[in-house]
Amino acid sequence: MRHITFHKTQTLRGLRFFVFLFSVFCKKILFFSAKENEMTHKKTIHRSLILGSAVFIAFMCFLLSIQAYLTYSQSLYKRYDDKLSNILNYATNRIDMDDLYQNTITGQKTEKYNDVQQLLNGMVDDFELFYLYSLFVRNDSMYNICSATSKAERERGEEDMKLLEPTDAYELSEIRKFAKAMTKNEISYFEEDSDWGPAYTACKPYVNSLGVHFGVICADVSIAELHKTVNNYVLYNVILTLGLGLLFALILLVWLRHNVTGPILALEKSARHFAEKSRGKKTPDELIFDAPEIHTHNEVESLSNAISQMSKDMRTYVQGLLEAEEQARSAQEQAEDMTQLAFKDALTHVNSKVAYDKMKESLQEQIDKGGATFGFVMIDLNNLKEVNDHYGHDCGDKYILGCCHIFCTIYKQSPIYRFGGDEFVVLLQNSDYKNRDKLFKVIESEFKKTRNNTSRPAWERYSVAYGMATYQLGDNVEDVFKRADDSMYQKKMEIKGMA
Repeated sequence: MRHITFHKTQTLRGLRFFVFLFSVFCKKILFFSAKENEMTHKKTIHRSLILGSAVFIAFMCFLLSIQAYLTYSQSLYKRYDDKLSNILNYATNRIDMDDLYQNTITGQKTEKYNDVQQLLNGMVDDFELFYLYSLFVRNDSMYNICSATSKAERERGEEDMKLLEPTDAYELSEIRKFAKAMTKNEISYFEEDSDWGPAYTACKPYVNSLGVHFGVICADVSIAELHKTVNNYVLYNVILTLGLGLLFALILLVWLRHNVTGPILALEKSARHFAEKSRGKKTPDELIFDAPEIHTHNEVESLSNAISQMSKDMRTYVQGLLEAEEQARSAQEQAEDMTQLAFKDALTHVNSKVAYDKMKESLQEQIDKGGATFGFVMIDLNNLKEVNDHYGHDCGDKYILGCCHIFCTIYKQSPIYRFGGDEFVVLLQNSDYKNRDKLFKVIESEFKKTRNNTSRPAWERYSVAYGMATYQLGDNVEDVFKRADDSMYQKKMEIKGMA
């Protein structure tokens, strides 16, 4: 056993190194592009193409280097995972967990405990491990179960650690990481620094026949050579990708100068002259574009020809474009009106089923991101069918509006949705969420008054069943909805029973 200092892995160090190289390269590109722009005073398109191409190539080199680093390092770490898991499985398969558990309870060694000690002492040398040890954590303190003593340590006169020997060489944060590893059912892996260099640790829980997790066995191996191999491999890939990227960038920029940026500058000059000459003209016939001589046989030449043709067609199509713009604006306004109507219930003017579905999606996204505070109040209108059947649908609509008015008045800070003919849901938010229990009693009181008021006509004796549920950690939206719906259904049964 020894003191361990947990740290950020070499992957983060490598990422910082690549970010540093990438930022330096981009700064150089910006510097030279700015110098060129300062000298020419004009070639902003040329500068933009150079800058964009250089940044893109640098970014691709950066991504390829990161991918190479992660792929290669993950492959090597997989080998260490397999090795350590085989070692820990080999050890645990040869340990009587029930006997070892009794040793930790009584503090007395048995013959099987001594066999475990010899097993671990042999394995730490046979498998060339840094350390092989087992322990348990209780009340933020760490105690030894059985830890290997290597041959070299025994030759120096060191003895095996005592059973249940405590250690205060660990910080509280480190102790809790071992405690967490005890509770898992699988092997945990992490990288650490020790006095002997970087080490890779695997921890497997001790579990007796009753399923009690009473400790953890850990194996450490040196990964200094792994870091060296990964760093050399990544350095080679960085040099290769940057070299090829710079070569490609040079060829690309030369080609761009002759086939793209030069002709575009000529085209830009003609376009600027066209704009200056056309300023203040009253008729489209005066808009004449003098196209430059461009013979690149590519899209730039096509663009020049297209602009020239466009100046001619402009006289014919200006009015058509204006009409098309007006039609598009009208269509957009109609689409916005239709969208607004789709999100509102036509009768009650509360939110519709479409808005309800959108709300559920939004809430689920908030839950998935780790933050949501809300609740549902489910409301089902009682006696709506009887009102429709006996008094007509006009009275039925009045019944719906009257019920809706009551709970809209009570839940002023929360959106309300009608997602069925007689079904509504309130999304508890803001002060309504904080005062949900009080408001729930208010809604119960208000509807009880109207339900029992025999002086009113039937379509004004409002009666609803209602249920409430709030979001709890681990819920999804449907879980909260179902609890509120179940609560509402129970209330409906109570009301029917009283009737």
